[in-house]
Amino acid sequence: MKKTLIIIASLALGAAASQAAVLCTTTFNRTGTSLDTVTVSTVSDAGLSTSTSIASENFSKSSAGSDLLASGSIPASVFSPNSNVGNNQNNTWSVSFTFTNDGSQDMLISSIDLSMIGFNGSGAAQNAGGGVANNNYVGGANGNLNKPVNITLGMSGQENQTLAYNGATSTNTSTGSWDGVHTGSYEYGDVLLKAGESMTLTVTASKNEAYGSGCFIGLTGIQINGEVVPEPATASLGLLGLAALMMRRRRL
Repeated sequence: MKKTLIIIASLALGAAASQAAVLCTTTFNRTGTSLDTVTVSTVSDAGLSTSTSIASENFSKSSAGSDLLASGSIPASVFSPNSNVGNNQNNTWSVSFTFTNDGSQDMLISSIDLSMIGFNGSGAAQNAGGGVANNNYVGGANGNLNKPVNITLGMSGQENQTLAYNGATSTNTSTGSWDGVHTGSYEYGDVLLKAGESMTLTVTASKNEAYGSGCFIGLTGIQINGEVVPEPATASLGLLGLAALMMRRRRL
């Protein structure tokens, strides 16, 4: 009997949350140089949503205006603030997104992945020349192939986290590649987002202390990872049925 109760208790703990999964992915489409030309697309089977566009009050950069760099061959999928964060401590940009749990069940947020890509002032994928030798950056490599930029992620109610991304997109010193997207993961200890509630994520790009020769960097995607918490009634019914079955088998 005691052994049976221990098994049931263990199963109860395991039923508290489902298997970790991708809760939503967010991508962009930009058709011009202003914020109102950017649309946001969110895909989620869990019911997590955000605004379909970026509002001016949710974006800021150090220099005047809120224009985006869209010259050259910058893909429409890149949210490309026109701010050279690599050569000046004050050249920063920041953008916020509010995600809402539109589902009927609570969620646990375990990590958030940000995908970034570097480019130059002419709108070309950033080449790797003139960087610093360090392979510890997100997307970094050994040798003189790195142009680090600090990307800070803020979440409402949580401490800010900063990762240094390599703004260079290629090991070639003269050309870059738009395939050189770098994705960093920001880890959280299962942040609870209740059904019907919202959280705000803020992405900020700023100069890394190890580099000062110039680099632009853009956001290409946000992925939120975690678990959907089963409804208590569903979990309880399943456990009661399992308990009854185990007790019946024990009597036979």
